[in-house]
Amino acid sequence: MLKYSPERFKKKISILRITVRTFQNEQHAKMFIIMSEKVYNESLENKLKMNLTLIQNQTIKNQVTSIWKYYNDKHLQEVRLYLSKHSVMLNSLFTKEVVYSGEVKIDSSN
Repeated sequence: MLKYSPERFKKKISILRITVRTFQNEQHAKMFIIMSEKVYNESLENKLKMNLTLIQNQTIKNQVTSIWKYYNDKHLQEVRLYLSKHSVMLNSLFTKEVVYSGEVKIDSSN
């Protein structure tokens, strides 16, 4: 059983943001994935750490889920600012979005 340790959570506050995007078609979903990969690689060159996982639904190919993990509010703002400046094309694709966001309380990957 995982023991609760208040000190552990004071040292590292994590924020998780999950976005499910449904595109008009599979080609738009593929374009989004390709452009996201390009922006991600450029962020590494600029020394910005992004914790991103992209998942394409295998049965609904025009649906892509992105999972973002942030160290704290400052990191969230840095990443979101970077994305707003470097991903103009990503925003041009028409999607329906559902966003879930919250503070991580237990993370077994740490």
